[in-house]
Amino acid sequence: MRMRLFSVCFGVSMALGAGAEAQNLSIEEFRRDLVGVPLCGTPGTGPLSGKTLCTVHLPDGSAILAGSGVFVRGFWEPDGSRICRRNASDTPERRRCIEYERLGPHRFRNSDGVEFCIGPCM
Repeated sequence: MRMRLFSVCFGVSMALGAGAEAQNLSIEEFRRDLVGVPLCGTPGTGPLSGKTLCTVHLPDGSAILAGSGVFVRGFWEPDGSRICRRNASDTPERRRCIEYERLGPHRFRNSDGVEFCIGPCM
């Protein structure tokens, strides 16, 4: 279960409220705006529903998911306009790729419908 937890956590819906018209992020914008900062939200569904979780994509290609008793390490890499992630124990073929869009200041959503903000969301 731990092997897939990292991937599952990224696919869980985080209900933070949408609003403004979304704008797709380029890989350059993802690197500039979202690498090295905590991307946080509270899943509305799934096994981690109601738990506050934060993911940090580090500049070296590693990623950490933590919060509410969860701590998982993994890796990320760009692939075209997508960001692909996998658990640390998974092979590169088991990666999961998604795109990101900006909803407003410090608010984002990925192509799985996961909404999040930078840092703890108010």
